Parts: sequence; C-alpha cells; structure tokens
Amino acid sequence: MTNSSENKALVLTAFDTLFNKRDYEAAARFWSPDYIQHSAHIAPGRDGLFNLVKAAPAELRYENAVAVADGEYVVLHGRFTGNGRPRAWIAADIVRVVNGVLAEHWDVLQDEATQEESKSGLPMFGDRFPAAAAAAEQLQLPVEAAKRIVQPLYDALNQPQKKNVAALLAQACHTDYKSYSTNEEWLTRDQLADVFKQLGASIPDLSWDIKEIWTSGDRIVVRGEATGTPVAELFGARPTGRSFKTMALDVFTVRDDKLASAYHVENWVGASQEVLPAGALPRVGLSNVDILAEVASTNRQGS
Repeated sequence: MTNSSENKALVLTAFDTLFNKRDYEAAARFWSPDYIQHSAHIAPGRDGLFNLVKAAPAELRYENAVAVADGEYVVLHGRFTGNGRPRAWIAADIVRVVNGVLAEHWDVLQDEATQEESKSGLPMFGDRFPAAAAAAEQLQLPVEAAKRIVQPLYDALNQPQKKNVAALLAQACHTDYKSYSTNEEWLTRDQLADVFKQLGASIPDLSWDIKEIWTSGDRIVVRGEATGTPVAELFGARPTGRSFKTMALDVFTVRDDKLASAYHVENWVGASQEVLPAGALPRVGLSNVDILAEVASTNRQGS
C-alpha cells in the first residue's frame, strides 16, 4: 500500500505529464481506465479529460503551489494558464488514488483576480499578482476560444428547423442573455430561439457562416454571411424562388466562458431586395422585435 507522500508525488507527476508535457501515452499510466470525473467542466472518464487537454491551446500550463495528502486523497492548489480563457484558472483539485493510479476527481475553479479586483489585497496564487503584461495577455480572449464559445449559436442558425435550437443557445448563452437589434430593443434567449425557429420555417435552407472573428478583451466580433431561399413571406416579400446572400455583424460580450449579450446588424434590406420581383421596393427599419412578430404571424397564417 502506498503512503500519503507517495500519492502526493504521484499526482503531481501525473499533472505535469498530462498538462505540461502533453505526453498522453505516459499520462495514461497514471490514470485509471475507470476514472470517475465529478467536474462540471470535463466530460466523463479518462478520455473526457485527455480530449479536453488535446483540444486546449499549446500554451496551456499547470503550476502547483500547495499539495496535501491524507491517505488515498490528494488536494492540490494550482493555477492553469494559457487555457484559452480570458483569465487564468485558480484550481483546487481533489484526487483519489487507488492502487497507484488516479481513480476519482473533484475540482473547484475560480477566475484569477487582478490586484484591483482583490478585496483581500492578496493574490489568489503564490505571493504576487501576475505581471501587468501577463494579466493583459490573459484578458485578451484567444480567437480559438472565441470560436468555440460562439459556435453553438451559429450552429443553431444553420437550418434551425432541424436543430434543438433552445439547447444550442443554452450551451452558448447565459440565461440572462440579451440580443440587441437596436441600442434599446433586445430579446431574451428564449425569444431569440423563437426567432431562429421561425426563420428556419420560412427559410428551410438557411445557412449562416462565420467569415471572420476578432477579439478585444471580453468582446467577440463576428463577420458572418447568411444565405437562403425563402418559401414563405419574409419581411413583406413573397417567395419567388429567388435566393439571398447578406452580411451580418455581431458584437458579443463574454462572461464566464459564455455569451452575456450581443449587438447585431444584418442587411435584411439587401436580402429582401434580392428575393423581391424586379421593380418591387423592400421594407426598411426592421428590428428583432418586428422580425419575431412578423415571421410568427406569417407562419401562423400558413399553418
């Protein structure tokens, strides 16, 4: 039977092998094939953890400050940097070691606070706050992480009638998410799901592609392109069999790795013009609220 000090050394070596060295073959020897995962951030089993690390940025690194062991349990106080998030993660990891391998895991995670944010005036990790340059780098959301965060929302916009729109939006957006079509008018996440579904009913082949992504601090800017062929009246334009292609700009704010709000602009005037018969005039000034009411009304009439 191994003692507490041996378990502590084993877990520290395992974390370094997986998170820092990225030696998956060697790391597999430290983790039980029946590994039990309790973290809300990681998929089940050893494969869930390894796949998470494989998908993480190359800059990911784990640092340990404190390790305490009591029998088969090891508790670590550490920091994950370069994790593709706006902030480093301060982590309390609890690991159970059985027969010389990591068998079970729990964690508590917090975003690392800056000196200005710390009410205690003391750092969450080590004896000093991160250098200003390092903190600024962490605050800059990487493009890869931004794409991962927004992707479920755009998945919901591609042929929405075939998707679980509510589930995809719940994956991407907070429950208090607000979608602004003007500086004052906004829709809730549930209302936005209704818009997506109604648009999908009117435009069954709706496609919404991400063309470019920029990030600035906790903001994500997406330049997208929407295409489709309406089969029902859309914004006053009756279906003609003609398709549209229009540009969209979305400015998202991120909070705790999910979308908190969005301000967006789509060229629906141009889209309407493309599907109208020659010489017809498109309608202008449509907001999200108008879209929700009008598209719902159109589909009720057609049902």
